[in-house]
Amino acid sequence: MEQKIREYEEFIEKEAKRKMSAAERKQLAELHHEMVANFQHERLIHLIITLFFAVFAVAAVFVTAWMIIEFSPVAEMVPLYLLTFILVILTIFYVRHYYFLENHTQELYKYTKLLRNEAGNDK
Repeated sequence: MEQKIREYEEFIEKEAKRKMSAAERKQLAELHHEMVANFQHERLIHLIITLFFAVFAVAAVFVTAWMIIEFSPVAEMVPLYLLTFILVILTIFYVRHYYFLENHTQELYKYTKLLRNEAGNDK
């Protein structure tokens, strides 16, 4: 997904700067609107996934802390430690990915404004 967004950013930046007719600009604006909607949908899905992983990771940390306090660290709890570690690491990676999606989707909004302004100037 990151590669798709980067490729699309390069494409729209190049296309938005070139001279084109009002019809071409309108068609590009429609394409851009579709692509931004797709990226927004992807961002929403990743937000939901990120939140679920964050909730599970926090719950696992609390359960692990409670087990350590209550029963002291024991070798039988290694699977719980491993689960907690995996959930925390996955949450970190999901947050990083969501951060990328959020920032780059926001960056695409400037092209929406640019295409609308120039399309409005052509009328």
